[in-house]
Formats: sequence, structure tokens, C-alpha cells
Amino acid sequence: MPFSTPTPGGSPERWVLIVRKPLDTVTAAVSTVRRAFLYAALAALAITLLLGIPLSATLVRRLRRLHHAALQLAADGPPVALPADRRRDEVGDLARAFDVMQRRLQQQEEARRAFVSTASHELRTPLASLDGMLELLHEDLGDADPDLSDARSLLERARTQSRRLARLAADLLDLSRLDAQVHLRSEPVELGELSRAVLAEFELGTEERGIISTLDDSAGRVWACGDPGGIARIVRILLDNAVRVSPQGGEITVELRNGGQASVTVRDEGPGVASEEREVIFERFQRGRAAAGSAGFGLGLAIGRELAERMGGELVLERTELAGATFTLRLPVATAQEEEPLAVV
Repeated sequence: MPFSTPTPGGSPERWVLIVRKPLDTVTAAVSTVRRAFLYAALAALAITLLLGIPLSATLVRRLRRLHHAALQLAADGPPVALPADRRRDEVGDLARAFDVMQRRLQQQEEARRAFVSTASHELRTPLASLDGMLELLHEDLGDADPDLSDARSLLERARTQSRRLARLAADLLDLSRLDAQVHLRSEPVELGELSRAVLAEFELGTEERGIISTLDDSAGRVWACGDPGGIARIVRILLDNAVRVSPQGGEITVELRNGGQASVTVRDEGPGVASEEREVIFERFQRGRAAAGSAGFGLGLAIGRELAERMGGELVLERTELAGATFTLRLPVATAQEEEPLAVV
């Protein structure tokens, strides 16, 4: 490091300061740090091995249990015994997800078995009756002097069983369409005209039992947005259920209303629905006590609710003080369609 000092009466003197320090201390410090780092690394490795081996063995054992359970589930189906894993880590989350999946599969398997049992019974009964009645009808008509009155009675009973099979087939077809996610149309539908058309389908059955069916359209034209076939199917399901549970000479009311949503309400005078069955009746293959003696798979209301939800609406059982059951279908409101002016000749 150069510097200078003044001198009296002359030029300043120039100097150079040289500082020398040996590097032995630096080398010693580097060696000390290197040894400390090596000892720390060895200690960390030893601790990791001491803690990691048991932990990894535990993780492998838990994963192996899940692996064996998955293979057993694939081979034998649910249920598979698996110890509850309460740990809050990824393996614990996987075990709990496996348990949820197993419960869902078990529920689906129980529903499948219930469906097979119900379908075999519901389809076998009308088929056997239909076959027997057709055989008797064949014998009657084969006689030299056929009993036409008895033949007509057998024919009417055969037609009843045929309609019952048609309803069962329609339920199965609707269920398969829902599961296949078939696209539903979305267009304006006038609920009044649609309700009148569906009510006309039940005129014969209601007249035979003296049931009075009325349409309350005092709200005027009610426009809803949805699939025309799907809406008609829901109204048909509600009316079919109402006719089944209505007593001789009872009354069924279909009420149309405007508002935040367009709605169709079907009210009957049957035994009603127990409070503990209010949501159960909307599940697949589930039927209330009031419908225990009638034919069906227990799919109607489940199909109706799924159709309503897919159209952006809802199907609910209202809480009322009136006798019987009151079901309401609510759908998004649509803008009324403008009618084309009639041509004047």
C-alpha cells in the first residue's frame, strides 16, 4: 500500500507499506469447517437411517395392506375387511378413499341385487298371467260354441297385464337413458297444453274408478324451459302414482303456477307419505308403504327427480296439512312464444 510523507523544504518522501500474514490459520479454519460438515453429515445420515427405516417399513406395510385389499376386492367383491387408518398422511387419505369406494360399491351391489330380485318378480308375474290368460282364450275360441263373454273378460285382463309390462319396460328404458346421459332438449314448453294431453291419457282409468281429475289453469299460460318429452314423463309419473293410491271416487288436482319458477303440482287424496319416507321414495328401487301392494320397480319418482334436475329444476314433496300427497315440479321460466298472425283471406 503506497503512501507519502511531507518533508520541510523538499519534495515529499514516498513509502510503500507491506503487510504479510501467514495462510496457515486460514487453511486450519477450512479444515475445521470441512471436518465439522463431514461429522454433521454422518450424524444426519445415521439419524435418518435410524428413523427412516422403521418409518419406511411402516409405510410399506400399510401400502401392502391396501394392495392386498384391492386385489381381494377385485376378486371377491365387497366387503373387504381393512383396518381403519386414522393417520393424517397420504397413505391414510388413500385408505379412507378406498373405504369410501368400497361402501359405494357395496351399495351399488345391493341395489343391483334388489333390482334383479324385483325385476324377476315384477316381470315374471305379468308374463305368467298373460301366458295363462292367452292359453285360456285360445281354448275358448277353439270350442265349437265359444263363450264370447268369457273371452272378452280374458282379453281385457290380458291387456291389463300388457299395459303393466309396458310401464315396467318404460321405467327400465328411462333409467338406461339417464345412466347413458342422453342429451335433453331445452326449449319453451307450455305446461297447460302438455298437462291436458297427459290427463287425457288417464281418462279411461279414472272414469272406471270414479276418480275426478281437474286442471287448475287459473294462472293463465305457464311457459317453462325444458325437454317436452321429459316434462311429460314427469307429469305422467306423478299422475300414475296419484291414480294408483287414490281411493274410489277420489279427486286428483293438477295445478299450474307462474312465479320465480314455472310449476306443476299434482295433489291426490291417497294415504300420503310418512315423514321418514319423504326422501327415501326419491331413491332408486325404493317404494313407500302406500305403494307396497302395487306393481313397479320403485323407479318412477327417482327418474322424475333426475329428469327435473337435468333440466335445471326440481321435483319435491310438499309439506301440507291436506290429506294425501302433493308433488310439485318446478322448472326455469321461459319466454312465451309469439303466435304467428292468422292469414285473412
